[in-house]
Amino acid sequence: MPVPDPRLVLAWGTVRGATFPDRVAAARGAGYDAIGLAIPYYRALRAEGWTDRELAAVLAEWDVRVNEVEVLFGFHGVPGPAGIASRPGLVYADPEVERTAFHLAETFEVPFAQTVGTFDTGPIGPEVAEAFGALCDRAATYGLRVALEFVPYSSIPDLEAGLAVVTEADRDNGGLCIDSWHFFRGRPDWDLLGSVPAERVFMIQVNDGPVPPVDPDRMVDAVHHRVLPGEGDFDLGSFVAALDRPGVEPVVSIEVYSDELWRRPTSEAARRAAEATRTVWAAARASGPSPV
Repeated sequence: MPVPDPRLVLAWGTVRGATFPDRVAAARGAGYDAIGLAIPYYRALRAEGWTDRELAAVLAEWDVRVNEVEVLFGFHGVPGPAGIASRPGLVYADPEVERTAFHLAETFEVPFAQTVGTFDTGPIGPEVAEAFGALCDRAATYGLRVALEFVPYSSIPDLEAGLAVVTEADRDNGGLCIDSWHFFRGRPDWDLLGSVPAERVFMIQVNDGPVPPVDPDRMVDAVHHRVLPGEGDFDLGSFVAALDRPGVEPVVSIEVYSDELWRRPTSEAARRAAEATRTVWAAARASGPSPV
């Protein structure tokens, strides 16, 4: 059966500094179906005086929905401050963040929430899958699916580790967020990428990057130096070919954390990101199955 063309999501980080109306209008103008929201951004909107009703009206005006909320940090960690110098204010297993994610799911019918492990290299014991399963159980009440994102500088550093946690937890609403940046910056396992059960691929995030990294601090590099798909050194053709298959929901979140892109007008950044992704996707399909 033919695989449908991907539906695009404008991730929060691609137009990080945009106002909410500009973000939504830019998404529709560039042909996205949905946007992503960062929980601190939503909280800031509420602090500015926005109501949920007003936010919903903007979404309805442009016929755009919210596809994902991020991020539930350190879901298996000890609740409290993470103590990371480059991320002041970061809290692990924060119940307030979780409650906000559930509120967004209930209010705006958001289907996905992203979560990541702790930013350390400790061993992954059975308690990690137990914690992920418990998070999924709490989220299920709100119809929310939890996408576990592996991050090379976290306790869940690669696709193998992420899939192991999701598989052991064995929740219908528990799956993976597969981000091209973290796949290539970590330990790329092409055989595994092409064989991940389709029902466990909840989110695909696309971006590109230079090799070697620009900044030796991997966390700093990840949030400042990504580039548009096709403008970096990643083999996105093989990445797309491994995931563009029957059963994998063709929803693609474009997440380009780029200082250069943030300096562009919101509409231009959104348009360029969409055009670049569509070009990469079309080229991967035209070249046929991945040789990897």
